[in-house]
Amino acid sequence: MNILFASSEAVPFSKTGGLADVSGILPKEISRNENITLIIPYYKNETSPKIEAKKIDSFDVIINKIKYKTEIYKKRIDKKFNVLLVSQDLFFARKFVYGDSSTAYPDNFYRFLFFQKAIINFIMKNKIIYDIIHINDWQTSLIPMLSKYSKNSKIFKNSIFILSIHNLAFQGVFEKYHFKELEIPDKLFSPDYIEYYNKINFLKAGIIFSDSITTVSPTYAKEILRPEYGYGLNGLLKKYSFKLTGVLNGVDYKTWDPENDPLIYKKYSIKTLANKKINKIEFYEEFNLPFKIDSILAIAITRLSKQKGIELLVHSFNKLRRENINILILGKGDSSYESVLAKISKRSKKIKFLNLFDEQIAHKMQAAADILLMPSIYEPCGLTQMYSLKYGTVPIVRSTGGLADTIEDHMPRTQSGTGFKFRRIDPNEFALTIKKALKIFQNKNEWKALQINGMSKNFSWTSSANNYLTLYKKLLKKEKINERID
Repeated sequence: MNILFASSEAVPFSKTGGLADVSGILPKEISRNENITLIIPYYKNETSPKIEAKKIDSFDVIINKIKYKTEIYKKRIDKKFNVLLVSQDLFFARKFVYGDSSTAYPDNFYRFLFFQKAIINFIMKNKIIYDIIHINDWQTSLIPMLSKYSKNSKIFKNSIFILSIHNLAFQGVFEKYHFKELEIPDKLFSPDYIEYYNKINFLKAGIIFSDSITTVSPTYAKEILRPEYGYGLNGLLKKYSFKLTGVLNGVDYKTWDPENDPLIYKKYSIKTLANKKINKIEFYEEFNLPFKIDSILAIAITRLSKQKGIELLVHSFNKLRRENINILILGKGDSSYESVLAKISKRSKKIKFLNLFDEQIAHKMQAAADILLMPSIYEPCGLTQMYSLKYGTVPIVRSTGGLADTIEDHMPRTQSGTGFKFRRIDPNEFALTIKKALKIFQNKNEWKALQINGMSKNFSWTSSANNYLTLYKKLLKKEKINERID
């Protein structure tokens, strides 16, 4: 197979969230078996890594009669894995990837239309036949539609288009007046196609024109068919549910494994689990935390948004004030949540807030903590809870999306399970679940068994890559859905 994997971000080149982890690691894992090329924008700012890449092509991309000079750079990773970078400084030489923490760039329509047209132009100019074109989220969702109506659409005749939805809440919705700039038939601006409440919806185009849709966990694939999780597209997704599959994300255990982690104070494994306490002691000293070593340390490493259940977290604090637990939160995001957490942190000795995100601190927190708190309102997949399992930090999660798929509820009678789950979006139920965990913590043997259960789990990318390869092969045997859409 010859595979193209298109994404708006990928580690180690760029990152704002989980999409970058998937896009940077999954293609590399797939390259063990098949030829794959990752194509991403060439972001240039003071925090971007220096990339040694060779310029292999240049051409113009035309949008609204304006020509944008485009350069394609290539970086060879290994025999079967290459990275292509689409360079255009007007669009990609900026401080942020999509915008700052509060506002998206006003020209994101043009930035990502350009990126997608550049991909199509590159394929057509170089006459490259891809068996699979795997697109991700709204920033690449127009590719199946634009390729179908391109001047040289025959080059895509046998290509299978797969759309992966990493978070349905982000859809790429833009004003109606941009429609003519897409240069597609007028009939496509209708509720049956890409119109969305008299606007253009990039993700909707991907759902309709792709041959297959995946989400990042099996449970999330079911949830997005319901109104409370569907963000207005649940009806459309129900219509196309025959091509919808959930494939769980994986974990990069080369980066997230306490046995080999250079960022933590003292390495440890199942056999040397006692060393975990050393990480707690050293962490408290480095950050001058007023917590008692023998008290339980619960952590939250999160983006501060409603999706992540920050209100549940805040409202549970009063219900836990008499418990032997300290809570440490690491994160940035919504300024209103930042303000509330800062005030609580200032007046409380048991709850502290670090208003930043730092990868090294996240590693140290995972190694130091006893419990992870992850009360997400919805969670397409989630990686933090899988990291926690490996670090012997027991997760307490709301049973949704990937959290439901990766955490097994503790069963005292059988000593099975890897964490604790609650269902309702209710601070009382969340607090009761935490109290349940605190009670189990008092039994050191039972708690250790719970930790070992989690540390023994394997959510490697190898498994995820194999699932995608199975899907690719299955799709190549089927009739192209894209060809049947008028």
